[in-house]
Amino acid sequence: MQHAIDISGKKITPAYSGERAICGFCKKEVRGRCGKIYIWHWQHVHNADCDLWKEGETEWHRAWKNKFPFEWQETIIEKNDEKHIADIFTPNGIVIEFQNSTISSSTIAEREKFYEKMIWVINAQTFKDNLIIENISDQQLAEIELRYATQRSLLSKHNSLGLQNIKKKQNTLNSEIQSREDALKELESVTDLFNSYNKNAERFAEQIIITWQSENLFVDPSLIQIIGDDAIPTKKTFFRLLGDLKRNKHFLSATVENTLEIEKLYKERNEILHELEKLKPDLKKELKSVASQYLNLEVEIAQLKREISFLKWENAENNLKYQDLKTSIDSYIKTNLEKLEADFDEERNKIIKDKDKLILSWKRERKSWASAAAPIFLDIGDGNLLYKHPENKVSRVKVSDFMSKYNPADS
Repeated sequence: MQHAIDISGKKITPAYSGERAICGFCKKEVRGRCGKIYIWHWQHVHNADCDLWKEGETEWHRAWKNKFPFEWQETIIEKNDEKHIADIFTPNGIVIEFQNSTISSSTIAEREKFYEKMIWVINAQTFKDNLIIENISDQQLAEIELRYATQRSLLSKHNSLGLQNIKKKQNTLNSEIQSREDALKELESVTDLFNSYNKNAERFAEQIIITWQSENLFVDPSLIQIIGDDAIPTKKTFFRLLGDLKRNKHFLSATVENTLEIEKLYKERNEILHELEKLKPDLKKELKSVASQYLNLEVEIAQLKREISFLKWENAENNLKYQDLKTSIDSYIKTNLEKLEADFDEERNKIIKDKDKLILSWKRERKSWASAAAPIFLDIGDGNLLYKHPENKVSRVKVSDFMSKYNPADS
């Protein structure tokens, strides 16, 4: 022991070999042993039933105990007719036990039950090479970032197939509407040509014949194709007769004195006019037929308009369905994204909070310490302690910080 009680009842350390004192625990005589080899200590004069929990004192024990005030050291604690010597007993009622040798799980449990509020400081300097410490917080942060990024990506695609199908139908409807509107525009551009004739085939045919017979042979360019020679077989003959009539008129105006020639020209004129009148019914019939073909497009135009109207209604309904689904999906994504972000932040902050906690792999671990309930500090001898957390985690604690916490008056 490092301490004994002198004749005045004061706790003392040995000053020289052979010094006499009383063991504060068992009240038996002890003598000082102050040699050059072993650390100075008190030794019982006769074998005594002292505290069975005490183990051989080492320099490591002595160095740690001497960090604390003298009166805190080797304090006798008595409870329920049982007493033991605590290495350190702080004014806050905390027992600090310095353990150098291996002890059993049952002994650990007994001491923790007796002392209640206590901590262990274990000499790990002899086996510190068996302690492998890793900082995996950065790896954990990267892993959860990747995991949550994947979940965010999957969430953003929630029901995208449904939206895609509606969008695909929307594009199809727009394409069909555009196609029919183009066809309608083309048909209307043709039938609009007959607006000036009140869309009447009879009047159209008569007006075209009158126009062709006039001195001004101009016809709306848009009508040229639909009343071409292929569409109106008699047109070529009709224009030939009109040309003959024009030449006849010219010759009549040029002939002044030759009565026979004039008569011949008038006769020719009458024949031309007769041929024209004879040809007009067929020409008129052909013109009316062509006009009727185009005017009958009104039925197709009406049908196209009905189809376009229905397609636009269907497209409007589809767009409404798209917007409703999109709103629902956006709301779902927003709600779940907020929860996902909250879970991510909670998990991330937990890792950041425990970033100073290192993963401990203890080769040939002293299994008895796995049963300890009190806090454990491993002294690795470099001015640092390893504070053991659950789940094989540890954090570095400077000895100076440890002392500041448990012996603040000395800091």
